[in-house]
Amino acid sequence: MTGLGSVVQIGRKSWIALPTAALIAGAGAMLPQSASAAQMSSHGRGTLIVSTKGFDAGNCQRHSCKTLGFALTQAHPNDTIIIFPGTYRESRNANVVTPRLQGLTIKSTNGAARTVIDASGNANGLLIEASRVSVIGLTMKNANLEGILAQPPRSSWPKKPTSAPANISHVTIARNVVVHNDRAYNTHLPPDSACPSSLTDADDCGEGLHLMGVSWSKVTGNTVSHNVGGILLSDGGFGISVGPAAHNLISRNQSTDNAFDCGITLPGHDPRAVATTGKNAGKPQPNLAGVYANTVVNNVASRNGAAGLLDATPYPGTGAYDNVFAGNTANGNGNSGFVLHSHAPLQDVSGLVVVGNRFGKNNLAGDPDTGVKPTTGVMLLSIAVKVSVKVDGNQISNNVNGIAFNSNVKVVGHNKFANVTNRLFLYTPPPPAPAA
Repeated sequence: MTGLGSVVQIGRKSWIALPTAALIAGAGAMLPQSASAAQMSSHGRGTLIVSTKGFDAGNCQRHSCKTLGFALTQAHPNDTIIIFPGTYRESRNANVVTPRLQGLTIKSTNGAARTVIDASGNANGLLIEASRVSVIGLTMKNANLEGILAQPPRSSWPKKPTSAPANISHVTIARNVVVHNDRAYNTHLPPDSACPSSLTDADDCGEGLHLMGVSWSKVTGNTVSHNVGGILLSDGGFGISVGPAAHNLISRNQSTDNAFDCGITLPGHDPRAVATTGKNAGKPQPNLAGVYANTVVNNVASRNGAAGLLDATPYPGTGAYDNVFAGNTANGNGNSGFVLHSHAPLQDVSGLVVVGNRFGKNNLAGDPDTGVKPTTGVMLLSIAVKVSVKVDGNQISNNVNGIAFNSNVKVVGHNKFANVTNRLFLYTPPPPAPAA
């Protein structure tokens, strides 16, 4: 991707030697709250206005409408919806960018702090089902599931193992605040099923900001906090096929203080990502599924309940490979600052690059999957697949273990350690729990 600094070839993909990813361009000058119809016309045809002083009638162009949900029913492809300051309460899950609204832009006039979508009682603050959509400068709070969810429409999801994948692309989510979502999460239920109202993510309600089956997109400059988890990039749900999540940029976000899950998570969930039978068994199938070739750069992922940054594959056929984690900061997380969890055979987690990050004291709650309880900067687990991981140029400090890994993992690279007892720690994972 352009604008990311010098690039060095390693394996099947490039990694960033000097990450300098730039945010998208600013939204530009906005109209004052008291703008007249004549002034509004200077935006050109296709600009819709939402204001707390408006009313939901007409086309939202000659006068402002009162809700984003109504404006979305009046919008056309490539339109712009401008939202003035205020708090807008969603009702009846109305905030949906349907597939017909390709190229739509939704942006505030005065930034996220003054422009709030209160999704109390609704599934999402905003559901995006179209490509080339931009969402800029809004606060999304109090949704039962994700504050912002981008995914292809459910009607397009694969219905058979050989069906074509579903995908949307070129989505931009920038300078938003996503807070206090995942309200359906029930701490009285088992952690793996604490959010039964989520079709795809019953363990975490889909976290705060979720891209599923989305490629060639940007998540930049957002604040994601006080949700179950932070930013999630996936190719489906547990055992549910959707489509590849590839070539995305996750940059300059603050994903912190999410109570139960990770700051930034790249899990392979679609079991079609890797062939499990035949002569190609164990090889990736990027045309069908997988979380691959994504760049996670210059983010802060701290004080989350689980890992700061996670790349994971739970069962055979899943893949999360060729992903780059560069220039990030992760401190005070329940699990390690960067975590690789590969749990089964016939998975692909190859080509991972973890470079130039700053990992302080992490793994405060211990990692039950690895059995490693002391503080650890980087945790690498592969139960069945031999893998080499590039871990290079990171600053790891104030931990008992710098980099912990099991025998299936080869660590490549040199790092700087400060106040670390064991720079490299080889551990033996606990045996799998007996079947119920």
